[in-house]
Amino acid sequence: MLWIFSWRRLRLLIVLILGLLLLGLGIANRINESIFSPPRRALQGYHMDRLTNPAEYGLIIRSHQCLEGTTPCLLVEPDAIAGVGERGKRVRQQLAEKHFDLPAYGRVKGIVVLLHGRKGRKEDLLPVAERFVAVGFRCLLLDMPAHGDSKINSMSFGKSQLERDLPEQALKEVKHYFGLPDEPSVLWGMSMGGAFAISAASKQSADWDAMMIISSFSSLAEVLKKQIPERWQAAVSALIPLLDLERKLRGLPKITPIQPQRWAASVTVPSLLVHGERDTYVTPEQGRKLYSAIAHNNKQWITVPGASHSNVLATSMPLYSEMSAWLLKQLSQPSER
Repeated sequence: MLWIFSWRRLRLLIVLILGLLLLGLGIANRINESIFSPPRRALQGYHMDRLTNPAEYGLIIRSHQCLEGTTPCLLVEPDAIAGVGERGKRVRQQLAEKHFDLPAYGRVKGIVVLLHGRKGRKEDLLPVAERFVAVGFRCLLLDMPAHGDSKINSMSFGKSQLERDLPEQALKEVKHYFGLPDEPSVLWGMSMGGAFAISAASKQSADWDAMMIISSFSSLAEVLKKQIPERWQAAVSALIPLLDLERKLRGLPKITPIQPQRWAASVTVPSLLVHGERDTYVTPEQGRKLYSAIAHNNKQWITVPGASHSNVLATSMPLYSEMSAWLLKQLSQPSER
């Protein structure tokens, strides 16, 4: 009788544990979905203005569906007839003051692949493209997985092989589709896009000429922990293994191994890292870890005074001319690879 009673208690305990585990996995699934498949941002008014009136900004914008239609992209080039837009004029003037001899507007010397941040979409980077186009680069803008109009429903911050290959494959396809010349190619990534850029540049077969990373992180787990008040840190440390388990059961990359600082050790191209001084979402310390991990000795760090994560590109600092000046210098030098 005692044996039967003990077995019933054991069964009840097992059922309770399994129930709690299933509940925990359900909660973990919801959290993981919000991290890796965030709500998609709709097109904004300033997006539509540029898309429907590109000549007013001195641009030619062409679209293409890359990677078997899964990855929408925009090719942004200078419109020599319309002439440079106001933002482009400002950057060109700032570079002229630095004694850069820029080509006539409309001439192109390379291509910059722009990768947006989490909860963003390719059109967010049209103002960024406008500046790079002004100083002699065409730009390729991609909808990252699980963002914009991408047909891919989940992402892993550059951890999967598909994501490592995505920027290079999209660039090759666009070059072929639009008949673009063989020219220097550059990766530019913002936050999440920075992780994708580092992953892509770390490939042994990577053929990029330079890389620019804006406000990106060294470890995804550390970013998540920083968003939680100090008194809950222990709970978060216990939660991450559950999040990892839920991802593993679905055959998806786990959170813990998403560490761009490890990938950065295989990056062998000139690199510029930019970070806001007051970024509390991705702290400057995370950016510094990335910078220190990059293997190439030709690298530079820029701190944007007073900038947070959301406004690092929109302060009084002439950051676009700083980025452009750095890039122009890199492409004027012989490759060290």
